[in-house]
Amino acid sequence: MDIELRCSKTGKVLGRPWLTLLVDAFTRKILAIYISYDPPSYRSCMMVLRICVQRHSRLPQIIITDNGKEFYSTYFETLLAIFECTLKRRPPAKPRFSSVCERLFGTTNTQFLYNLAGNTQITKKVRLMTKSVNPKNLSVWTLGLLYMYITEWAYDIYDTTEHPELLGLSPREVFTTGINQFGSRNSRLIPYDDNFRILTLPTTKKGKALVQPGKGIKIDNKYYWNQTFRDPNISRTQVNVRYDPFNAGVAYAYVQGIWVE
Repeated sequence: MDIELRCSKTGKVLGRPWLTLLVDAFTRKILAIYISYDPPSYRSCMMVLRICVQRHSRLPQIIITDNGKEFYSTYFETLLAIFECTLKRRPPAKPRFSSVCERLFGTTNTQFLYNLAGNTQITKKVRLMTKSVNPKNLSVWTLGLLYMYITEWAYDIYDTTEHPELLGLSPREVFTTGINQFGSRNSRLIPYDDNFRILTLPTTKKGKALVQPGKGIKIDNKYYWNQTFRDPNISRTQVNVRYDPFNAGVAYAYVQGIWVE
């Protein structure tokens, strides 16, 4: 994203975050939006799908991506296969097949980001950038505040604004009309429950963690505990683990055939 952010606690400049968008090509509606400091990966893909189900209780029947390596993840493809979603990839080196999504990134810049302090629009003209207009010195936004306001823009303002490609209608109007005309298809609904959330959780680089007696499992330098770890047969064994990017206080371990929190 073309904006520099700061830490909410220390005030240190943390750099530019990454934006992931899930957009309906037919109605131009932004279905889900996710921001993270992590570079594009299967984690971003699974989180944006999780947000989509949280908001709409369903996933698109067909998902089209480019040929980025994050879209070739086993976790990402498995999640789509479980919910019977078709994954298609655009031809390589032909960005016009993703013109809808690429145009939306430009719209996000012009309508939202370029109106905020600390945006990096000036860095495209390096000879004009001085210390007084350097985005790193002007940044005031934190990740939490930016996410709160960009979701408000995407889900409320952009969604209700007339779109030039929709014959004067807004994305929300076309989306609602489509649901009413072609049916809600309740068979496609996905409950946002613990089972779905666990399917969308990413794992660590190793994928497993050692159950340490009295401490539990260690993920990202933090220890997590569950009463099942008291079992001598489980202590000092390697278990599959997953963590929640939305809640650092919770992790899951696969113990004796079930996921425990």
